[in-house]
Amino acid sequence: MRSHKLLFLIFLILYFIAGISLLITGSVAHRHASQFSHITGYSLISGAGFIIALGVIIIVLTALGLIGAYKNRLNLLKIFIVSLVIILLLQLIAAIVAFTLRNKAKDQLHTELKESLTDYKNGNENTITEWNRLQQKWSCCGVDKTDDWKNYTKDGKPPSSCCPNNDCTQPMVNGTVYFDRGCYESASNLFFQYSKALGGVSIFFFFIEIAGLGLAIFLLRDLKNNYGSV
Repeated sequence: MRSHKLLFLIFLILYFIAGISLLITGSVAHRHASQFSHITGYSLISGAGFIIALGVIIIVLTALGLIGAYKNRLNLLKIFIVSLVIILLLQLIAAIVAFTLRNKAKDQLHTELKESLTDYKNGNENTITEWNRLQQKWSCCGVDKTDDWKNYTKDGKPPSSCCPNNDCTQPMVNGTVYFDRGCYESASNLFFQYSKALGGVSIFFFFIEIAGLGLAIFLLRDLKNNYGSV
């Protein structure tokens, strides 16, 4: 029983660290996504919120498992096992949904960016601020190309944020004063980078959690054999 308990405690420590990591990662992702939520929509924020929620659940679940293992409480270990099974199922469902809807999410991102140009034209301050921040940060202009702005600014020209350091007087290597890459490409790349990273982490956690589930079941069996109902 001691070996199972020791391995289970080691798993809980690693699981707690994983929960903290997810909480921090989700918080950072949420902060970055919230800077552009008015023009990219709330899909990135929702994904970050899911990561934060998962991190919190893991931390709480780790505490539950630690108390159950340390004090030999069968009821707490049973709750831990059931909760871990539910988390595994939710992760599996989330992975399947994310994989199935990945192209739809990409199209939705493009639509959100296009529609936000109208808000920019109508003088929405949040949208103007976010577009200017987006174009400067990612060195991009418009949704797909510079010409996207011709119907959404007073003079038909891209805003100054389409130029390096907001200076549209100095031509760049491409021969123009404007960034030659659309912001959808940058936003899409960022979206899929987060998706790939989250997918890889989820797969890693999935197998770790299965191992932890097995250890919890073995420990529960040992406690039943040695203590009965505690």
